[in-house]
Amino acid sequence: MRCRTHRSLLTALVVLVALTGSPPLAAQDDGVLDRTPQDCIAVNRISRTKVVDDKTILFYMRGRQIYQNILERDCPRLERENRFMYEVRSFRLCDIDTITVLDRFGAGFGRGFTCRLGQFHPVSAAEAEEIELISEGEIAPEGVFEIEAVELPPDDEQEEQADSE
Repeated sequence: MRCRTHRSLLTALVVLVALTGSPPLAAQDDGVLDRTPQDCIAVNRISRTKVVDDKTILFYMRGRQIYQNILERDCPRLERENRFMYEVRSFRLCDIDTITVLDRFGAGFGRGFTCRLGQFHPVSAAEAEEIELISEGEIAPEGVFEIEAVELPPDDEQEEQADSE
């Protein structure tokens, strides 16, 4: 079972890639990748999806485009069940739409938690592969950033109280 810290690091890596516009570890694919987040994607272009964790889904499109969607919040049981459904009204899946986790019940499926999508961030094939490998624990997100605990100096008011005691 993956720990919450590992998931947080993965989410931070994914956000870092989306915000910086360049992959931290993976080399970019041929050509220049337009990093502009999309509000919607065409449903008929979705080839397959990959649930990365309870907050991240990769959408593989026909034509080799890949979008990473980071949900607004953790979607309980999304990673464990590894399946979801969505309903669309305009042949597009948008950041205002929701997904519903499909829970296994006996021989069938039932509706689980419903969660709102985020924007669709373009990622390269190498980045998508790296995100999947990190989520599967095959590689560590080392070298991306360091987290170090530090002790903050006391503010002036606390210092004055300590001196007066």
